[in-house]
Amino acid sequence: MNSTSPAQSNLPFLPGYNIDTTAHSAKNFKKAHLFDQHQGTRLEPGNRVAKMSEEKNFYISTNPLQVPTMTQEFKSKQQVRASPETTMSLLPSWVAYDRKVLRFYGYFEESIVASAAETWRIRKFVLTFHLEDDSIAVNEPKINNSGIPQGSLVKRHRIPKLNNQYYTVEDFFIGAEIAIYGRVFKLVACDDFTRAFYGSRGKELGPDQEYPLDRFTERSAVKATTFKKLMNPLKQFMEADLGKPANQGVEHTQQFLRNDGKVLRFFGSWDDKSMYGEKKPYIIHYFLADDTIEVLEVMAPNSGRDAFPNLLKRGRLPRNFKDNSPCVPRIGVQTDTKTVEFYSEADLKVGVTLNIYGREVQLLGCDAFTKSFYMQNYGMTESDFPDMQMQAPPRAAPIMLPPPPTGYGTEEDSLGSFLYLMPKVPKRDLKKLMENDGVILRFATKFVNPTPEDANRIFIISYYMADDTVGIYEKFQRNSGFIGGKFLERSKMVNPTTQEYYKLADFQIGQRVRVNTYDFIVEGTDEYTNKYLANMGC
Repeated sequence: MNSTSPAQSNLPFLPGYNIDTTAHSAKNFKKAHLFDQHQGTRLEPGNRVAKMSEEKNFYISTNPLQVPTMTQEFKSKQQVRASPETTMSLLPSWVAYDRKVLRFYGYFEESIVASAAETWRIRKFVLTFHLEDDSIAVNEPKINNSGIPQGSLVKRHRIPKLNNQYYTVEDFFIGAEIAIYGRVFKLVACDDFTRAFYGSRGKELGPDQEYPLDRFTERSAVKATTFKKLMNPLKQFMEADLGKPANQGVEHTQQFLRNDGKVLRFFGSWDDKSMYGEKKPYIIHYFLADDTIEVLEVMAPNSGRDAFPNLLKRGRLPRNFKDNSPCVPRIGVQTDTKTVEFYSEADLKVGVTLNIYGREVQLLGCDAFTKSFYMQNYGMTESDFPDMQMQAPPRAAPIMLPPPPTGYGTEEDSLGSFLYLMPKVPKRDLKKLMENDGVILRFATKFVNPTPEDANRIFIISYYMADDTVGIYEKFQRNSGFIGGKFLERSKMVNPTTQEYYKLADFQIGQRVRVNTYDFIVEGTDEYTNKYLANMGC
């Protein structure tokens, strides 16, 4: 180690411990920048005046319509700063014309080869010329339901001409044809800013021109003045010359204007008497504007039928559909030998029957507007609108009785499998279980009208107060010939007389008890039962 270097005398000569103090001798730590500013213009560092002059001369050579530049040299910076025009002359185009756009309107022709009605069509567009960088964008306004993908035709960029030069502001004027990528765009109009821009430079663009009218636009621009079938005026003149009255249909027009929107509504029913037939409800609408009738079906839920909304579409309904054609337009028109007659509003009334092409539909009711209409115009009263039954009374739903107990488990268990898809555990009276737990009442019984061998048999009926169950035990007797013990398993038994479960009141001395075809007579009780009944006041 070098003893003359104090920085290295205290550190070992190892990698990472050597510090070069000469590399950090800089005193200025300012952040580097790219542009300097000279007289309001940002220039690269170096010869600012030379750079500014070169930029200015280049911009003038490439932008002939730039704001006129000053040729004289300014003698002082105060004169340059005091003149705003001079400051503008020093700005580049992308600063002087920032967000300034020239807008032209025009059209181009598109050939149609797949249509016999037209061979070409006019498509309008908007051309925007951006002054800051001489870029061009072409957009087509969107038209609803045109069937043509519209929007941006040419995205914004500098567009070359056929001579490999770019379009400039000198190439645009009213009536100019601009060729852009094989498509010719003709300019016919511009906005006010564009005219003012060219006018300030001594150039007139000329008046706006009209768009040409193609066959498609001409056909779609005609608005219908009537919704009736159009008649050629010459045909109408010739028919009038041959004797046809000229002003026909005045009465029908007056009827339409007087009754437009007024509809009579009736409720009817058709009794289908065929095999597996039924009564089907219908709604009948009578339109006063043109004396037409429509019949609507009323669909009941879960009827099993297809949903056909109309039994009869709106039209004139003939009285006799077999002899007359339903297509004859109006009353009074003479066919071969007969005059067609149609139903009118005077024929409709609650209680009458309409023959709707073979279906006898009886009118059973109407709405409030129909009732008031007939009262005002035909002098009807409330008695002319009887309250008739619209539909047949609903059939009573059959009641399905629960099946008899299977014998397995209690009756509640068997009933649970009938009432529920997933059987539930029967609920028990917990209060009764807690209060009467261990309370068992015993009654001594014998058979009623026993056979000689059963005359001495004694049975004990145990009644459990906790859950109203009954158990029967036979008393052991020596040399009786019968084995004593359990005669009936503890369970709930139904009293055949009351069709209810046995209760405490059913076990009284001298009363008969029937269990499973066996008749018992109660002859006595034990001491505990006597005390319990005495405490209860029985």
